[in-house]
Amino acid sequence: MDEAEYLADRITVLSAGHIVAEGTPRTLGGRDRMATAISFTLPDHVQARDLPPGLGSLTGPGPGGSFVVHSESPLVHLRMLGNWALGRGFDLPDLDVHRPSLEEVYLSLTRPASRKDQR
Repeated sequence: MDEAEYLADRITVLSAGHIVAEGTPRTLGGRDRMATAISFTLPDHVQARDLPPGLGSLTGPGPGGSFVVHSESPLVHLRMLGNWALGRGFDLPDLDVHRPSLEEVYLSLTRPASRKDQR
């Protein structure tokens, strides 16, 4: 997938003999419009309800007590989260920003229909 991402101008994805998606590596399967996951763990003395108003509705539980903001404007929300944490005097040492990879998009496009319904 790394080679396709860097070398291909266009990609066509086949599944069960049918074209299921076509586009550039950046736009394949709506990749350019997919939400970015911003994950972090809050210090023990801070609750999710303390998050800034613009983030609360976008935030859900993540693995191991972490939280995940699903954002279509990651830079805006990352700045909001960072400024909020710094303003309260703490860091978010496990902060992670993840956009869907080409491989993740490919797997979601080629997953059998019965497994797509289980997401």
